[in-house]
Amino acid sequence: MAVATTLSALHQTPPYNPTWPICFPPNTPARGPTFFWAHVFYFSKLLEFIDTLLILLSGSRGSRRLSFLHVYHHAAVVVMCYLWLATSQSLFPVALVTNATVHVVMYGYYLLCAVGVRPWWKRLVTDFQIVQFVFSFVISGWMLYYHFTGSGCEGIWGWCFNGVFNGSLLALFVNFHLKNYANKKKLSQDKDKRG
Repeated sequence: MAVATTLSALHQTPPYNPTWPICFPPNTPARGPTFFWAHVFYFSKLLEFIDTLLILLSGSRGSRRLSFLHVYHHAAVVVMCYLWLATSQSLFPVALVTNATVHVVMYGYYLLCAVGVRPWWKRLVTDFQIVQFVFSFVISGWMLYYHFTGSGCEGIWGWCFNGVFNGSLLALFVNFHLKNYANKKKLSQDKDKRG
């Protein structure tokens, strides 16, 4: 999906407007190959949400293991993807490519775990997700520059939701990182000093 979206955005970008993937001109309709992949991504997020909902409704042991981060992410991302399409939100091609790339790495890790291989790079999956959110704020600054210095970017209100959502996810992933990696490292160092 990351490769297909990249190629579609490059194909759909007008030669006279190379910033198109970052700032759609006002009144950009939600059609063309890039929006096709946004629909595919949206439907994949609906499936993830339904999967999470079924786990929760089953009351199984798996439902107790689902974190707030997992449930919140899978519920709110459906709204975010809907807004990408409903508002022809600028910047979504970049967000889709980075998010799909992160998911390839994450699901690659889960696949290896499922076949009995424990990759050493579990922490890098979380780090990569945090980098994705930081990058989204950097690239958003670029989009806002075009929005306020030019004729505007389509879907700015959808982007506002996206910005708040990404900010909340960044905070939750940093918290997850601190609880699962930073604190364990500190405990290990304290134990080494005492031992």
